Order: sequence, then C-alpha cells, then structure tokens
Amino acid sequence: MEILEDKTRLTFSGHDSFPCRNFWLKKGYDYIRSGKNFSDEDSVIELGVGKNMVSAIKFWMKSFGILDLNGELTPLADFIFRDSDGVDQYLEDDVTLWLLHFHLVKEGHASIYSLIFNRLRKERIEFSKDIFIQHVLRNYGIYNENSLGADFNVFTRMY
Repeated sequence: MEILEDKTRLTFSGHDSFPCRNFWLKKGYDYIRSGKNFSDEDSVIELGVGKNMVSAIKFWMKSFGILDLNGELTPLADFIFRDSDGVDQYLEDDVTLWLLHFHLVKEGHASIYSLIFNRLRKERIEFSKDIFIQHVLRNYGIYNENSLGADFNVFTRMY
C-alpha cells in the first residue's frame, strides 16, 4: 500500500470479491448489536453465510461507516438500523442509499470509490477498467494490477 501525500492509505480488496449484498449491513448491525464479534467461531452459523462472506460483511460495514476502525458501531449505524427508532432499517428509501453512498466515498476504507468519484472523474467522465488501473499506477505508485482489476469488477457490480 502506498501512502498519498495527504497520508491517506489506499486499500484495494478486503471484500473477497463480494459486492455488498442486500441486508448485509442490517444483518451485520444486528449481529454486532447483540454483542457478538465477526471473529467468533460461530459467526458463519449465526450470520448464515460462508467464512469469506463474514469478512466481506465486516469490510462493507467499515466501508459504509457503520463500523469504526475499532469495530464499534457508529452513530450512523444506530441512526439507520436501530430496531426501536432507526430511520430506514431495511434501506427502502433512496435518501438512505445516498447517505450511505456519501459515507462510502468519504470514509475511504474502500479506496476505489473515493478515487473514482473524487479524482478520476475530474480527468474524464467515461472510463474503463484499464483506464482506472493506469490512473492508479500513474498517480499513486505500484499496486498489483490483478487486485486493482478485481476491485474495479466489484465496483461495477455495486451499480
């Protein structure tokens, strides 16, 4: 990982090639709210997904600002998902999706979103996987092209 001039670390991968799926954020929120941890031995059974998907759920929760870097739920998480008064527990309102998208870009945990929406789009409106990879290599140093390509594939599957 290279460090940008503003000390931001770029992260590519961590999602095990899974785009965020419907209800993963709510499922992860409820799991953490119940006092459990993604590293628990029974997390696969409790969440009803494979081991790689458990890691992906944790990754996406951090990426969307639902979990902080210490693995704690954020105020945003409670605002959206709390059972008693969450504003959109099942992500049915487009406004909530826009709010989450804003946090996805702002958090920078999944670097590709910030790079594409804040930097690459300043250079060009339309782009491809190859253009994205060349942009990263030219501006941010040496990264594994396969990792960049896999991250781009997940990016496109999110939309």
